[in-house]
Amino acid sequence: MAVLFVGLGVWQLARNTHKHRLVAREKAAYANPAPDVATAGPRTADGTRLAATGTFDGAHETVLRNRVRNDNVGVDVLTPLRLSDGTAVLVDRGWVRASASSGVTTDPPPGGTAVVHGIAHQTNPLSSQDTVDHLPDGRLAVPRVDLNAIGRTLPYRLRPVWIEAQAISPAPHGNAPALPQPPPPDPVNHLEYAIEWFAFAMIPLVGWPIVLRRLLRQRQRAAATSSNTASTASTAPVASRS
Repeated sequence: MAVLFVGLGVWQLARNTHKHRLVAREKAAYANPAPDVATAGPRTADGTRLAATGTFDGAHETVLRNRVRNDNVGVDVLTPLRLSDGTAVLVDRGWVRASASSGVTTDPPPGGTAVVHGIAHQTNPLSSQDTVDHLPDGRLAVPRVDLNAIGRTLPYRLRPVWIEAQAISPAPHGNAPALPQPPPPDPVNHLEYAIEWFAFAMIPLVGWPIVLRRLLRQRQRAAATSSNTASTASTAPVASRS
């Protein structure tokens, strides 16, 4: 039985390794070549992969408020990427756990030339019920990405689509916004199951010696009791028949 449990634990470890390799492969694919943003127009479909090369303008950032990840509320940081032709594309650099009311603390975007790969999205105009807030540091906090509204606050023209970044080079570090991660191939925690199977394997390996030791002690006690009884019987005085 212990051999079976160990085998199941090894199988779960192999599944865990395989899953992490798949996730790493998907994450590496985020940086695969994609059409340049210059080829994208107003009719570019949501979900189209694009690439852009330019310089981030951290002085004109906007935050997209009320974004939820893993049951935590935060904001997405939207930073213009200045392109070589003088225009810019708005880039969602990732998520930060924060709120528009408490302020947003994050590292600035990479300096120098940056390359962004990600997913294109169309503009989403603000409605009459939407409100635009201002953070204490002056950044806008919006409920949706309205490129026209955000563009009016910038000294240059925005491209007609914005990019949800999947990979940025140079790679962000420190307190930079968190980029999206590939979803796991399945929701099973294989490492946890492996630990459970190995624990089950330890039960017969550790339990049987304990049981055998107890049985041996019981037999030794029974033998000692029998020996004492026999010794008492042999030394008892014999009654006279007169």
